[in-house]
Amino acid sequence: MKHICTLVALPILTCGVVMAVSDSASAKEPPPDGSVGPGVVVVHDPGPTVQVDDNVAEGLQAGAAALGGAGITMAALWAYRRRHPLGAH
Repeated sequence: MKHICTLVALPILTCGVVMAVSDSASAKEPPPDGSVGPGVVVVHDPGPTVQVDDNVAEGLQAGAAALGGAGITMAALWAYRRRHPLGAH
């Protein structure tokens, strides 16, 4: 039962961490008065414009985050299984 709880807890923990970090990683525009505070991204004059579908960009970002989370989960599971082989009981 302990192994099942670990298998369930690792993906949930990984998804929670990825969701918490990805929300705080978004860039913010500076206020219109031109003041720049700490941690604010300065937006430069735009170059040539390219049509970007926001839904596609969001989908790609969500897919990349899911793959990253799955990779972290699999690495943690591999490390756990390496230290605790199945036949060692």
